[in-house]
Amino acid sequence: MGTRIAIVGGFLGAGKTTLLMNLAKRYKSEGKSVAIIMNDQGEVLVDTQFARQMGFDTAEVLKGCFCCKFPELIDNARKLVLENRPDIILAEPVGSCTDLLATVVAPLKFRFPEEFSVAPLTVLLDSTRISDEVEDEGSLGAYLRKHQVQEAEVIVLSKTDLVAAEEMDGLLSIIKEMNPGARVISYSGVSKQGVAEIAELLASSDKSLKRPVDVDYELYAKAEAELGWYNGSYRFELRNETDTYDLATKILRNVAQSYENGQIAHVKLLLDSPSNSMKMSLVFSDIGVDGVKGGRKAKGMVELNMNARVLSTPDRLREVMRQSVMSVLEKTGATSIEYKDDCFSPGRPNPTYRIREDSGA
Repeated sequence: MGTRIAIVGGFLGAGKTTLLMNLAKRYKSEGKSVAIIMNDQGEVLVDTQFARQMGFDTAEVLKGCFCCKFPELIDNARKLVLENRPDIILAEPVGSCTDLLATVVAPLKFRFPEEFSVAPLTVLLDSTRISDEVEDEGSLGAYLRKHQVQEAEVIVLSKTDLVAAEEMDGLLSIIKEMNPGARVISYSGVSKQGVAEIAELLASSDKSLKRPVDVDYELYAKAEAELGWYNGSYRFELRNETDTYDLATKILRNVAQSYENGQIAHVKLLLDSPSNSMKMSLVFSDIGVDGVKGGRKAKGMVELNMNARVLSTPDRLREVMRQSVMSVLEKTGATSIEYKDDCFSPGRPNPTYRIREDSGA
């Protein structure tokens, strides 16, 4: 049997990377070896750097989705298998991608059956925003997110610690109406509820069996194009000891104040200094710490990488991100500031393969 590979999708801000880190830590504690493949439309990916800092074997597919750069996905998976022999590979596609059964799962199953055993397609859904994300029939974004839920074989209902118990039955009814056959698992990145169940399922012998769900590529492309994608790398010097938690929080707060609630899918920030490293996220208007190494204070040369996915034109997003960072750095007294960035809207998806039948045709 081939190397186990699990595709874990879901929309931006649903908590995919946090889940992958929790799964990887659990597998490691059980004596299993794990590798991770990250994916992004841009060239600088905060999540890859964070996973490597956490000590996990990590590869990445950049400048396009898994579906559009499938050969690169295979090359990375093969390299991880050759070098590290993982028991399981966790693969996180771009958050705005869907049609994964036809363009990623089926090609893995039918073209590489001896090399890979493909787990049931798993999709995260933010339990705090189910109504907003999948019930607005007039929204392009809702169309995309609803398709993600409809094609899932396993739906991980994330952030359930933020939902009142009496609301859960209603949320489950919405999910079951969209996808009656899916297995639903409640999960909290804070309490770790559900991690053991998800880890057991993905590492089991259960395989992906579901046939692809039809998708309108015109609507899919328009939904992706609504988002602006920003990737930026900043390097600067802190001559005095500085509270980097405060610095990072102010940057993210600046971004949050520049957009209306609901426009920000996510903003991720990774700060790395000689004395500490910290990852923080902004989802909608909520700021959270994803991981910390070392103390809060930093001095010397600092690297700051940022990814932002926002309902915005690229020009507007670039302006907001640069201003949000530079204004804080200047007030902090940072010197020797250098940066490079890019900002764009994704192009139309163009999958390498799209296999819609069990025959592999």
